[in-house]
Amino acid sequence: MKSRWTLRKASWNAIACGCALAAAMAGCSTSVASRIASDARVREQVMGAIAGNGALAEQMTQRLLASDSLRARVIDTVLRDSNGAQYVIARIGRNSEALDYVLQAAASDSSGRAHLLTLFKGMQMAMQTKH
Repeated sequence: MKSRWTLRKASWNAIACGCALAAAMAGCSTSVASRIASDARVREQVMGAIAGNGALAEQMTQRLLASDSLRARVIDTVLRDSNGAQYVIARIGRNSEALDYVLQAAASDSSGRAHLLTLFKGMQMAMQTKH
């Protein structure tokens, strides 16, 4: 059985190591960020690690979407990619709440409302000719 002195010493050593690690990490954070920005190989490794792990990718996406300016860049990037845009639109089409958001946005001004009415009338006419 270990003495209280040994256990206390081990606890203080663990705390000291933890503090040293935290200090080292804090001091390296700028270095890591600058290496990612300046070194293409390091950047590729970091992005590959994130892209290769669903949980990390989800966490990174949440961070990117948390900022207004980054959110716009992420969404614009997704919509410029034809596969990404088709996937988003298909998911919206299967989600009634998301579809409501799209229709509300489309109907937010008079030209959008007119366009929606034209589309709905066209769908209605197509439905009537099928019967």
